[in-house]
Amino acid sequence: MNAVPFKPKVYLKEGCPFSFKLLVFLAETGITGQVEVIRCNAEAPEFEAIKSTLQAGLRKPATFPAAEIEPNRYLSDSDALLEHFASKNDVDIGGLPALSFYLQTIFPQLLRLHEEGRNDRGSLAGRPAGTPRRGPST
Repeated sequence: MNAVPFKPKVYLKEGCPFSFKLLVFLAETGITGQVEVIRCNAEAPEFEAIKSTLQAGLRKPATFPAAEIEPNRYLSDSDALLEHFASKNDVDIGGLPALSFYLQTIFPQLLRLHEEGRNDRGSLAGRPAGTPRRGPST
């Protein structure tokens, strides 16, 4: 009887700059074929079930990206996941031009927008309906 080898499951949240960082790494190194990439849409009905599964496996609130790296062994945090997959595949992270480009140019901008979005969502509760998030642009 042939057992099917375990394929790590990588959970990437749509719109998340940290998830995209991991995806860039996986694609540039060719590791995407070694993992099952699971796109997570926060608006999808199954999103809460995915988060619950991750939370149980991580033993803490789910964050993205996350991965089941071995059967019933979960890991989250994009840097920790990059290190895990890099060491497992003998990859020098500093030698990846696409990842370096993303981290040095695009990621900081996305991170600012991501943080602004989080701050805006937190302040929406007290804002009357129809009130713009920001004043008019100049």
